[in-house]
Amino acid sequence: MATEFSMLGIMNAALLAQGQEEIVVENDGSIEFQLLARNWPGIVEAELEDGNYYFTKKQMNLITRTDGLFGFDDGFLVPHGALHVRRLWITNINGDRIGTDWVQDGSYVYCNNPEGCWIEFLEVSEVDLWSANFTRGIQKKLEALIAAAVKEEPNEARTLEQEAETYLQRARTNSSKARSARPPFKKGPIARARMGRRG
Repeated sequence: MATEFSMLGIMNAALLAQGQEEIVVENDGSIEFQLLARNWPGIVEAELEDGNYYFTKKQMNLITRTDGLFGFDDGFLVPHGALHVRRLWITNINGDRIGTDWVQDGSYVYCNNPEGCWIEFLEVSEVDLWSANFTRGIQKKLEALIAAAVKEEPNEARTLEQEAETYLQRARTNSSKARSARPPFKKGPIARARMGRRG
C-alpha cells in the first residue's frame, strides 16, 4: 500500500480530495492513473527547476572524459536524473575553485579541462525528501487536473491552481531561507559589547 510520501500516495490524496476512487496499484489502466502519471513529470520537474529547492541540489566531480563539442576540448557525462547543471567549476592543485567557460547539452557538459570538473546540478529528488508545502502544492496541481479533465469543472480547476501556487510559494520561501547564510548562533548582549569594544 502506498504511503503519502510516494507518487501514488500523492495521486490518491488528490483523487480522494476530489471525490474520486483511489488507485490501488500503479498502472492499473484507469483513466485517472493515465492522466496523473502522464502529467506528473512535467508538473514536478517544472516546479523543481523553477523553485531551486534545497533538497534538489547536488554536487559531483566528473572525471570520465570524452571528446568535446561546441568549441570545447573535453566532455563529461551528466549524472542520470539530473534536470540541468547550475554551475561548473574546476579546481587547482590547492583545491581552490576556479570558474571556467562551459556549456551543456542533453547528456554532457563541455569545458576545457581534461582532468575533469565539478558540477552543481538539479536532481529530481525522492518524494520522501520533499517538504510538506511542496508536497501539498503538487497534490493541489493534480487536483486541478482532475477537476478540469475528469470532473469538467474549469472554475474549480483555476481555484485549485491558485491554491497550489500558494503552497509552492511557501515552499520556495522556506527553501530560500534554508539556503541563506546565517551565523551559527545569535550574539547575546555580552558578545555584542565585546565586539563593540574591538571595533
